[in-house]
Amino acid sequence: MYTKGQEYAKVGRVTVDVKGKSYRIRLTYPEGTRHEFSIARVSPEGWTTAIKAAQLISRDCDLGDFDDTYARYSPKHAKKLEIASQVKEYDLLELWEIYKENSKNSVAKTTQKSAWKHFDSMVRSVAPEHLKLSKANDFIQALLKRYSPGTLTVFTKTLYPCINQAVSKGLIPRNPYKDISLPRTQKPTIEAFEPKEIKAIIAAFYSDEFVAKGSSYKHSHYATYVELLALTGCRPEEAIALTWDDIKEREGKMFIRFNRAYSKGILLLHTKTHEIRLFPCNEQLQRVIRDIPRSHENKLDLLFPSQEWKYIDQGNFRQRYWKKVVDGLVAQGKVEKYLKPYCLRYSFITRMIREGVDIATVAALVGNSTEMIVKHYLASRKDFDLPEL
Repeated sequence: MYTKGQEYAKVGRVTVDVKGKSYRIRLTYPEGTRHEFSIARVSPEGWTTAIKAAQLISRDCDLGDFDDTYARYSPKHAKKLEIASQVKEYDLLELWEIYKENSKNSVAKTTQKSAWKHFDSMVRSVAPEHLKLSKANDFIQALLKRYSPGTLTVFTKTLYPCINQAVSKGLIPRNPYKDISLPRTQKPTIEAFEPKEIKAIIAAFYSDEFVAKGSSYKHSHYATYVELLALTGCRPEEAIALTWDDIKEREGKMFIRFNRAYSKGILLLHTKTHEIRLFPCNEQLQRVIRDIPRSHENKLDLLFPSQEWKYIDQGNFRQRYWKKVVDGLVAQGKVEKYLKPYCLRYSFITRMIREGVDIATVAALVGNSTEMIVKHYLASRKDFDLPEL
């Protein structure tokens, strides 16, 4: 045992130090799982209590008998455990249902429709015994057999609010999942289309060259939608929500107003960042907009209606139209690889930066911060030649 006055001690794998006005116990056991709790007030008697607890914890860890409720080492935690044992023991599924009921009016409808739906599926994919809070580590390990670490990282963004709410309401004493480490995931490479690839994609949509013979689902119906995504870098859900009322002309100039979004079947009366922005149209973009045909069947007055005159379904568009066109161009060697429609946003941002537009202006055009642009949107060049000295 190593000690430094009555402020610090190291007993095996257990550390005793001072936090605020209390002695604190810290350790990692098992590997990757951290524990930290207050044991006693700072005083000579408190120091003795803390050292005795550290010695007991160190021994239990060596024997593989560590009490992760801390009740064996701390009277305060023993009392909490006693109180907790007198109330209902909830499992994760029960806490999840309580969380949904309590949060349905405060969480975005799009989150409920997507993230909540995926969470429901994942929770119900494991054996019932893994839903016990005492089996938190087994639960995560079971999910890792089915899902990637990256998927689980997203999963925890729903899990933690659920469990933290249960703690705040006194349903459970602590969050048993927060100290479980997930395998590190590699940040995905930001990829973008080169300008010549974008031109090939737009041309293929206009020409209908990849439409199956006899099909009534023409790719050209969505050509102007694809072209606007490429020329503005807007989010697809923002373009889908555009109406003719969002095309503004002032002092001989045309602007596009982005102030809504259509995502996962829900029309949101705001953009992702809750900002309204006016996008200045150059001559090319003005021609695209002026060439869009208008129809009395377009009851919603959408700039880009689906072929059924409804809001475009992104999943349907991506699978039925976009994928066929881009895969066809990849096969022809005109596009290097398949990328999703959202990559047109990366492509626009990358192209603007390469053309010398300052990053603050680009950020304002696409509705992001400069920090987000640098961290998540800029793609590297594919045809870069290292300059000579």
